[in-house]
Amino acid sequence: MKKRKRKQKTIEQRRRQAGRRQQIFHLAGKIAFVAVLLTAAILAVTVFFKVNSVEVEGNIRYTQHEIVDGMDVKMGDNLYLWNKVAEANNLRVKFPYLESVRIRRHLPDTLIVSVTECKAALAVPADGGYYLLSSTGKVLEQTNTDGGLPVITGVSMLGIQLGQTLDRTKDAYINVLMTVLDEVKSNSMMDEVRFINLQSLTDIRIGYLGRFDIRVGTVDQVGYRLRFAKNVIEGRLSPSDVGRLYWDGKQRLHFVPDTAENVALSATILNGTQSTESGDAQQPADTAGTATAAGDKPQTDVSGEAASGDTAAGNSDEAANGDAGETGNSDQ
Repeated sequence: MKKRKRKQKTIEQRRRQAGRRQQIFHLAGKIAFVAVLLTAAILAVTVFFKVNSVEVEGNIRYTQHEIVDGMDVKMGDNLYLWNKVAEANNLRVKFPYLESVRIRRHLPDTLIVSVTECKAALAVPADGGYYLLSSTGKVLEQTNTDGGLPVITGVSMLGIQLGQTLDRTKDAYINVLMTVLDEVKSNSMMDEVRFINLQSLTDIRIGYLGRFDIRVGTVDQVGYRLRFAKNVIEGRLSPSDVGRLYWDGKQRLHFVPDTAENVALSATILNGTQSTESGDAQQPADTAGTATAAGDKPQTDVSGEAASGDTAAGNSDEAANGDAGETGNSDQ
């Protein structure tokens, strides 16, 4: 009886061992199959898929030859063994006027580089010349003149390199500039901006249409105030009006007639006073130095709010929508 038990136990062990061998053989076969596929894939990628041609789409300022020569990927390189995103970023830095770059692989051997170009929209004085920027804050080139572009004052370009986009996290003035640009674009005012003066972050000044010096105070309300000022200019002031728009301590918007020369000088000269309570600009002195007192030129309260000595004209929301009635004169 004991011998039979030992024999049966031995047979069971053999069956188990045979089963394990079969599992091992199956696993080894699968691993070998996968290894063959990987080897074939690697050979196909490294041997057969080579860059043989590069096509460039959307380029105007730069030639196809310049862009292809500027790429780190060269003819004969592998079509896949490199980073498309890194290469696209590299091209955007080497060619500052490239706003966006997209690289696609077209089998078996072609790269397609699709680009969109930007244009200079702003000029920042620096190093005896000007840095030209796109509307998104990308540094495009350094020139001797502003090229007739809106001039930004109060922003330092120290350490800024061509091809970079201004980093709003590194400098308070750059952060304010980027915020102002965002609001200017959202209010469809970019094409008519003539200057942005950021010498004082509590008395931000924006030249508009070559006729208006809009003093928005701090950056906190720049979006609302630009929208409000634009509606007032388009709906309540005449095409011949030239002057300053500013908000008083009671959030009322005033228009002060002035000369086009004084409006232009506000781009670089800061000679006003700021409110110590709210940061809003008080009635400023004339920026040209030939000051006109408040009583010399009539100020118009265009906020739409009733002021002391003014004719009531509804609330500020109505004025912003262009529905306010006739405004009165301020006795300031």
